[in-house]
Amino acid sequence: MRYTEKDIRNIPLTEFMAALGEKPVKSFEDMKLYYAPQRDDPEPMLVVNTSTNKWYDHATDQTGDIIDLAALKMNPTLYMNPHDFILKYMNEYEQGKELSAMVRRPQQPTIINLDIKKVKLTDFMKALGQEHPVAADGNLRIYNAPYDANPGPTMVINTETNLWRDTKSGAYGGIYDLAYELTGSCNMSELNRYIAAQMSAIRKVEVRQEPEVSKPKRGMRL
Repeated sequence: MRYTEKDIRNIPLTEFMAALGEKPVKSFEDMKLYYAPQRDDPEPMLVVNTSTNKWYDHATDQTGDIIDLAALKMNPTLYMNPHDFILKYMNEYEQGKELSAMVRRPQQPTIINLDIKKVKLTDFMKALGQEHPVAADGNLRIYNAPYDANPGPTMVINTETNLWRDTKSGAYGGIYDLAYELTGSCNMSELNRYIAAQMSAIRKVEVRQEPEVSKPKRGMRL
C-alpha cells in the first residue's frame, strides 16, 4: 500500500517505530517499551500505548502522537513538515516489505507489446487524462500531480531526459517511479500491467500472460 496525508493519524505507532528501525525491548499488556528514536539513550525510555496510539517519554515527561514524535525525530534542515517525514519513512518501509514478499512469490511472466522504457512521460500523462500541461518552460512541462490527494501543479517533466520531479515532495524518477507513486506497488509485473493498461487509452496495447510450459512427466523405471 501507499500512505497519504489522510492515513497519517491512523498509522499505528508500532509500525512507525518499525519504519524508523526500532523494535520493542519489552511488552506488557497494551504497552511497548522502546529506545527513544530521537536520542541515543543507554536505556529504553519511550513507551507506546497501543490502545491509544500515543507515546510517553520517561526521560523528558513528553507525550504525544505520531506527528509529535516525527517532529522530534526529523532533521529540520531536510524536512519542514513532519507529515512529509512520516510519509517518506512509512512508504519506504512498505516498499521494503513488498520487495521481500515479491522475492518469495513466484511470478508468472507477462507479455506486453509495448517498450515501456521508451514511453514518453508526456504521453503517459495524456493516457492519465491530462492532455496538456498546466504550463511549459523550455523543455519543462508542468502538470497537476496525479498521485497527490490534493493535486496541484507540482510535477515537472523534462522532455529531454524523460524524467520527472515533484517540487513539493521531492519525489523524482522515470515512468516506473511515477507508476509506483500512483499505485504504491513495487512489483515489476504489476507496474508493467498498470502502465500498459493506462497507455491502452491512447494506443493499442496487448497484455497477456505467457502460457505455462508443462514439464514432461518422468517415466517410471522398473
